[in-house]
Amino acid sequence: MVRLDGILDAEGGATLLTALNAVMPPARKVDDRTPGQRRADALVDLCRRPLDGRKLGDVGGQRPHLVIHVSAETLAGQPGAPAAELEGIGPIPTETAQRHACDASTSWILARSELDRETSHASQTIPPATRRALVARDRDCVFNGCHRPAAWCDGHHLVWWTRGGPTKLTNLALVCREHHRMVHEAGWTLARRDARWVTTPPARRVEAHARST
Repeated sequence: MVRLDGILDAEGGATLLTALNAVMPPARKVDDRTPGQRRADALVDLCRRPLDGRKLGDVGGQRPHLVIHVSAETLAGQPGAPAAELEGIGPIPTETAQRHACDASTSWILARSELDRETSHASQTIPPATRRALVARDRDCVFNGCHRPAAWCDGHHLVWWTRGGPTKLTNLALVCREHHRMVHEAGWTLARRDARWVTTPPARRVEAHARST
C-alpha cells in the first residue's frame, strides 16, 4: 500500500477536484466502493491517462476547466472592486485572477447588460500560432535561468493583458507556473532588454518602528 497525505492551496485543490470529477462517473447501485475509494481510483486513472496518451473526457459538452468569476474592474486592479471567486472554492486574490488572464482559455461576461442577456465571448488569449512562435523563441522558462520545459510554461504578458498589454510576441515571455505566480503575486518584474531577459526582485519593505523617549 502507498499512503498519500497533503494539503493544497485553493487553486491547486480546485484543479485536482475538477480533474477528479471529470474521470469519476456517477456512483452506481452495484458499486460498493466508498466515496474515498472512488476518489482514490479516479486519481490513479487520472495519472494513467497521460502515460497512456489519453486525455480527459468532456464534461457537459466541453473539456473540464477552472471557472473564475471576476469583474473587469477587478482585473484592472481598481480600488474597491469586488473579489474574484474560484468556482466551488470561494474568493481568491486579484493577482491570481490576473495571472490566469495572462494565458488561458477564457469565457467573459462583462457588465450587467451582458449578464442579463447571458451573452458570453470565448477566446484563446494567446493564439496557437503565437504560442508556437513564443516557444520557438524562448525554448523554456526565461526567468532567471530556470529552463523548465515549455510544456510546463505559460505565456506571460510583460505589460499585463489586464492593463491593456497586446497579445503579441514582443509583449510575451515564456515562464513556468511557479515563476508566473512570482511575477503576478510576489512582486517580481520581468523585462526584455537588448535581447536579454532581466528579472528584478520586489523592493524590500522597511518597517518603521516607533521609539519611545
